[in-house]
Amino acid sequence: MDRISYKPFLSPLKLFFNVEISEKTPLKVENTTRLYEIDILPDETSFWTGNQRVKIIRRLNSINDLAHNVADAFMQQVSTTLHQITLKLGHNGMPIGIEQQNELWLNWLAIRANLADSFTGNWIDFALKEIDQKMLPGAAITNYIMEDLLLNEYFRAVYDAVFQQDTFTCKRTVHGLCPFPIKLNEKWLLQTSATGHLITFSGECENLMNITDFNNWLKKTGNQITEINSTGFYHIDHITGWCNAMESNYLLKGNNSYEKTLKIMVATNSLFITTIKPLQTLEE
Repeated sequence: MDRISYKPFLSPLKLFFNVEISEKTPLKVENTTRLYEIDILPDETSFWTGNQRVKIIRRLNSINDLAHNVADAFMQQVSTTLHQITLKLGHNGMPIGIEQQNELWLNWLAIRANLADSFTGNWIDFALKEIDQKMLPGAAITNYIMEDLLLNEYFRAVYDAVFQQDTFTCKRTVHGLCPFPIKLNEKWLLQTSATGHLITFSGECENLMNITDFNNWLKKTGNQITEINSTGFYHIDHITGWCNAMESNYLLKGNNSYEKTLKIMVATNSLFITTIKPLQTLEE
């Protein structure tokens, strides 16, 4: 039985984080892409507990730079608050707490006032109130942030996994493919090389017929869910002990030509995000 050794986070890490979402029905195809620059910064480590604080800062790379695009401008300003998070990591590298909730709320109030003065329209007040509910300090904010796509994919308990003959099976909760979390049974395969550890994974959702939420969600498309699966890889650098490249692909299918895909990619500056491949990562 083998575990991947966790190394404390020592040096700043810059990443590209790309999310592609595609939804296809017999009538139309919709595609969405978002590219972020991510800075993960090490902070203080407690002498008594060994828990380390890590700050995550995200900047959205705007795909549409048109000055008159009010919705894009609004979301860019909101993201300056929503995408700066301070985590506390345990010995296994997993988030165990999110700090500075009150500071996050105060920052949001300042930006909220500017947004209310800068934008007009019936949608602005509703949008601000929706964000208020997610930004309020308290236990609920942790749940909202932990459902974030980056945290869900990047911090995936790889250091807790016990591999037997380079194989590990687990149940993972996935967010972002539909309005509610999905439970997947996944199988991980481990390869080790001079550059680090490569985990390739695949999984599927069981008991689809018993999940009424799916069929209620798909009711408007005339579909019933027939398949949900996942594939991807996760590479851990041998020097830093942290992930420097990963890709996750999720597929949801219905019985009436409905299909939704979610593709998530993370890479360092030395890897171009559109050409990440597992074998390239191992050979470099």
